[in-house]
Amino acid sequence: MTYLDEIRAKYDIKDHVESPVNIPKLPTEGIVLIVGTSGSGKTTILKTVFNQIPLAIDYNKTVIENFSTPETGENLLLASGLRSIPAWFRPPKTLSNGEFHRFEIAIGLDQGHNIIDEFTSVVDRDTAKSLAYSVRKYFDQNPGVLYIASCHRDIIDWLDPDYVYDTDMQ
Repeated sequence: MTYLDEIRAKYDIKDHVESPVNIPKLPTEGIVLIVGTSGSGKTTILKTVFNQIPLAIDYNKTVIENFSTPETGENLLLASGLRSIPAWFRPPKTLSNGEFHRFEIAIGLDQGHNIIDEFTSVVDRDTAKSLAYSVRKYFDQNPGVLYIASCHRDIIDWLDPDYVYDTDMQ
């Protein structure tokens, strides 16, 4: 018996078997929130349904210079809750985790991405609620489809999604 086998036996670990994730047919308009606990399949659903292209970020430019236009950058940074104007004139690598998360949301929208995974996972809960409200307000003025995955249910009222898919209920 190998040491790994001993660990498996000690902690009663069975051979790894992928638990099936129910892949839903998602709506094609509105804000679609996929919510559930960690490990419940949110990211798996997004990766299965969508072939997401990585964000194009130039770390040698300032945050605002990464956008298609400064005006677009201003609108999307405000919409994503990154309201610290001095941060816009720093390189992305100097942002905190929470600031970078909001920058990623903004730059993703500018680049045509309509998927946000781990929404509000790296920000405090007050910032999360503000971010959710800002995204909803932006979306109301710029309709389309936006898929958001989050393990946080406290944002639901603020985000006011058009559809909620709860991976814990499937």
